[in-house]
Amino acid sequence: MYPYNPKQKKIRGWKRRIKQLERWGESIKQPYLKYFLTESGRHTYERCYLSPFYRLDKRQPPLWFYKLIVAKFILAFNKWEQTFKELNIPHDLQLWLYDPAYISSEIICHKMKQPGEFKRFSCESDIERQFPFEWFANAKYDLTLFDWILADDELVHFESDLEYADFSGQDLFADGYAKMVQEDGTAYYNKRIGDIWIGRRRGLMNEDSKNVMQEYYPATASLPQRNSREQRQIKGEKTVHL
Repeated sequence: MYPYNPKQKKIRGWKRRIKQLERWGESIKQPYLKYFLTESGRHTYERCYLSPFYRLDKRQPPLWFYKLIVAKFILAFNKWEQTFKELNIPHDLQLWLYDPAYISSEIICHKMKQPGEFKRFSCESDIERQFPFEWFANAKYDLTLFDWILADDELVHFESDLEYADFSGQDLFADGYAKMVQEDGTAYYNKRIGDIWIGRRRGLMNEDSKNVMQEYYPATASLPQRNSREQRQIKGEKTVHL
């Protein structure tokens, strides 16, 4: 007898889930500002935490339902845009669309030090690809109103954590991971599992924009941030500059 796998269980009650989605969409129209407005506050964000998708072992919704989620994010983005404009605090408002890890998508606003600054991320991809407008297209929103940057959705394991794992670095290599070493000597293994499209309102960024780089590990939210921006890939692989 095969072990029970909740991901294989058929999802029922779509009308009820759409109603839940409607309530969730209303709840995120105003950003949570309590932490953002403090001196140490750096960002505020929202994700779609609806069951049975957003769990420890996440399950992805079908594309048609994901587009309903994106529509709610767009409505919230428009509201957030006005809210942060009225606050008159330097900020960088972004929409992150994951593919195929749909349920990890989010709307996020970073507090910046100066007007015109933008947050850039180490996970931004070297792959050159146009945003898939046809794939995400829906009558409820217009994604051409955004500028999009492709980033890598990755699984990450730090070498220091392998001491407590039931697998080794060689196992990770066999599974398609690459080993990376940062300037401070910290080693980790990563594997690309999909795309993250980072969207901002069209026309905000240009060649003269001031960018603030941040290390980011998309699939490992609990990992500590690293200070280094330049990494090199070892085991005979090419050098990567972030």
